[in-house]
Amino acid sequence: MDGRWLAAVAPEFAGAKIAVSPVGAGQLADTFRLSLDWGIMQDGRPSSLVCKLASSDASSREISAHWRLYEREVRFYRELAPTARIDTPHVHASGLAEDGSFFLLMEDLNEATPGNQLSGLQAGQAPSAMREAARLHAAFWSKGDDPALSWLETGRIAQAFYSPEVFNTAWQGFRDRYQGMVPDSQLRLCDTFADLYEAYARPLSTPRCLVHNDFRPDNMMFAANRLTVLDWQSVALGFNALDVAYAIGGGFEPDERRSEEQALLDLYHATLIAEGVDDYSRDQLDEDYRHFCFAGIVVSVCAAMLVKRTERGDRMFLTMLDRHAQHAADCDGIGLLRAR
Repeated sequence: MDGRWLAAVAPEFAGAKIAVSPVGAGQLADTFRLSLDWGIMQDGRPSSLVCKLASSDASSREISAHWRLYEREVRFYRELAPTARIDTPHVHASGLAEDGSFFLLMEDLNEATPGNQLSGLQAGQAPSAMREAARLHAAFWSKGDDPALSWLETGRIAQAFYSPEVFNTAWQGFRDRYQGMVPDSQLRLCDTFADLYEAYARPLSTPRCLVHNDFRPDNMMFAANRLTVLDWQSVALGFNALDVAYAIGGGFEPDERRSEEQALLDLYHATLIAEGVDDYSRDQLDEDYRHFCFAGIVVSVCAAMLVKRTERGDRMFLTMLDRHAQHAADCDGIGLLRAR
């Protein structure tokens, strides 16, 4: 990336000198900040942009190609973001090549505070997340069979991408890799969950909609009166409560979650209704939320085994597993699956 490349893909930035530095901790793509030097032509122009590219790690590129993750993100911004009712970064330019490479040139939200999966959702952040999730889901409610969205299909499974074969293979590898780092009670819960995964994977009766599928603090930017949601490579057709359970279950330490979750579910449901959804009861949300208490376990286990391994990644995936396993225990998720 240099000034000539920038001018070619986004002519409005022609004339700027750029300095490139890595930013963020994403594991499926590489992200860079482009600092812009306009000289005497600054005059209100942006001083920086963010550019997202295919990962330099071969395993991350391979899984991204298999699930068409880069295509999903580029097409989301091009085709769906304008009507998604959710705050996303402004994209100045994008590109997607047949060899799987891509780029997204976006506004730099450097004045916002990035969320952090390890520290979790802070005071006031979780309600904003619930409102944004409800607006997204309402915008595409009952559109699971819309032919115009068929490119988002991943098969008729409850949690997009993660078939029983994918999870059970990943769980054996995860169990071996993190031996001694996961409490026995959580190992037993996950072993039982793996045995019941066929029941978990069966689609729900709830109408399908658009789901983010990685709706957690690392993918959120917080500013005054604004929450911007990033990283749309996992966007798919699915069930709304997945995003809700994933955000709440992994966004808090267990004691704080227990004190906050019912009010957050009330807020999410009220926003969903206010946005025009009239066929989804609060009781149905509770049942679906309970089902998807396992969603974060699935992601932490599978992602750990599919993407580039890093020290922060290990800490993050183990933190996620711990929080989501306690969430599943609180919800008696195993009992729910046994009854299906």
